[in-house]
Amino acid sequence: MSCIGTAGHVDHGKSTLVTALTGIDPDRLAEEKARGMTIELGFAWLTLPSGREASIVDVPGHESFIKHMLAGVGGIDVALLVVAADEGVMPQTIEHLAILDLLRVRSGVVALTKSDLVDDEWRELVCEEVAERLKPTTLAGAPIIPCSAITGAGLPELLAALDAALDAHPGRIDSGRPRLPVDRVFTITGFGTVVTGTLQDGRLHTGQEVQLYPGEQRARIRGLQAHKHAVEEGVPGGRLAVNLAGVAKSDIARGDVLALPGTLQPSIALDVSLEVIAGAARPIQHNDELDVYVGAAEVPARVILLDADELAPGANGWAQLRLRRPLALMRGDRFILRVPSPSMTVGGGVVLDPVARRHRRHDPAVLARLALLARGDPEELVLAALQSDQRVRKGKRERDAESANYGGYGGREPQEIARVTGLAEVAVQAALAALEAQEAVTRVGAYVYATPAWQRLQADAARLLAAYHRRYPLRAGMPREEWRTRLELTPREAGEVISVLAANGVLVETAAGAGGGHGGAFVKLPEHTPRMTPQQEQATAALLERFRRDPFNPPTRPEVEDALGGELTAALLERGTLVRVSETILLDRDAYAEALRRLVTHLRAHGTITVAEARDLLGTTRKYMLAILEHCDEKRITRRLGDDRVLGPNAPTLTDME
Repeated sequence: MSCIGTAGHVDHGKSTLVTALTGIDPDRLAEEKARGMTIELGFAWLTLPSGREASIVDVPGHESFIKHMLAGVGGIDVALLVVAADEGVMPQTIEHLAILDLLRVRSGVVALTKSDLVDDEWRELVCEEVAERLKPTTLAGAPIIPCSAITGAGLPELLAALDAALDAHPGRIDSGRPRLPVDRVFTITGFGTVVTGTLQDGRLHTGQEVQLYPGEQRARIRGLQAHKHAVEEGVPGGRLAVNLAGVAKSDIARGDVLALPGTLQPSIALDVSLEVIAGAARPIQHNDELDVYVGAAEVPARVILLDADELAPGANGWAQLRLRRPLALMRGDRFILRVPSPSMTVGGGVVLDPVARRHRRHDPAVLARLALLARGDPEELVLAALQSDQRVRKGKRERDAESANYGGYGGREPQEIARVTGLAEVAVQAALAALEAQEAVTRVGAYVYATPAWQRLQADAARLLAAYHRRYPLRAGMPREEWRTRLELTPREAGEVISVLAANGVLVETAAGAGGGHGGAFVKLPEHTPRMTPQQEQATAALLERFRRDPFNPPTRPEVEDALGGELTAALLERGTLVRVSETILLDRDAYAEALRRLVTHLRAHGTITVAEARDLLGTTRKYMLAILEHCDEKRITRRLGDDRVLGPNAPTLTDME
């Protein structure tokens, strides 16, 4: 499916020509019919001589409605530039042509309308003028077809020329990431909310879950229509009406983007390549406040020039657009910049990074990266995406690993690389295969890293563990979650990294001891084994003897820490030699097991037990018994019922306790 968009000065006959070509009047508003002037976007469709069906977006030509024109022209494949033979090139002809050039619309046809009102000599002069205007633009050499919507003269030739222009168009890419910039939203009785737009980058199907960006509103596609016919699937390049369930009209605005959940990332900062129209009335200056038009959206923005203080008419440069509100865009999206007052188009460009960070101006590294993104080589783009999260480290890495700066390794999954680069996933996979062959990237489970970043991550992972073992030699290892957080890895990424590092012998993952004070898994270096010094072993043996002499009236944790120190106490808990019952009460492992055995045996025999009965059962004090029972309640081994305890759902069986 393809989309043709009109352009041209007001009163040059765009809507009349569309009606003559299609039999559909694109002016649908009563005000438009009363004034004889297009105000809003209009839509029609036709079947060309080749049998191909094409959509038509008819745009307003009056300068007061340029924002409406921009909302409809962004998704077109072929431009139908309309110039009236009796007037020739006019101000909006020039502005619309500049906009088409900035949007890089490379296929087009000029309809020289009202040709029946002029003589041959005048018609030739206007054709020469139009051809001259086209020369410096992307539409240079476009055919100019004299025609009349009233008499029908030239219309067959115009249709043939549109067919040929569509043949010359490279066609729409289906990257599997459908996007529909919303240019209309309305409700239909009995159906609910409907949005329309020109579909890009992928296909939509009935029944799919979709998301409206830049918000988080989810909806389901109830139905699709193309050219007023119900369809099961919308294809890239076609005009599409989408009936949505689960969302109200008031929740949607022109400029929102309908896409699959999680495929776009809203942002208020865009890195761009910027160009100023050669005939612009003024330059673009650093910190200018301009209006950005992209897709069907219009957003005020501040222009941060990164390599200059001013871009003169005809000049190009690198910039960051800081938006007043978020937009959800892709790399490669083209935009227009207009001065809000007095209203005029001054420039435009292409988005290089749709989720940009703030940059220092005139930074050679930033400018080099933008130049790389602008070149668009798939392998370079993939590498740039993998390197974009790597922080710049100042100075030499500190020797003390505890205070070293970790993180910023840039690992991404292929589908995330596709989203960031704007490449189709098949192109990303091809680029990754080539980069793997060059050993420029390394796959780590579902993630991909630039090879130097992966080597740094491996070294950092081991260095972090070595520092931890030096600091805590008695511990089984570093808590996995602490290790992950220090390296700034996501939970899923950390799982993939640990699997590969364990397979490569860099680290070992181990479970916590039975009484582990940290909980969860540990990671450690393969050669690390917790060892006590002879003095620590002697002190531990003496203390454990105190625990065994009176197992249910043992030393409290403060007393244990006074005797052994906090680190050795933590090591005994981690190993499961001691079991933490409460903040202050610890039990020897065997005493803990015996306490549970006695309590559960009593409860299975008698059904209930009081604190006093439990105290006598263990031969302990009320202070210790309350701590043990509350611990059992927390573990759901017992359950409190008034002043009694009964068995809980997690109570072990007698077999378990043997």
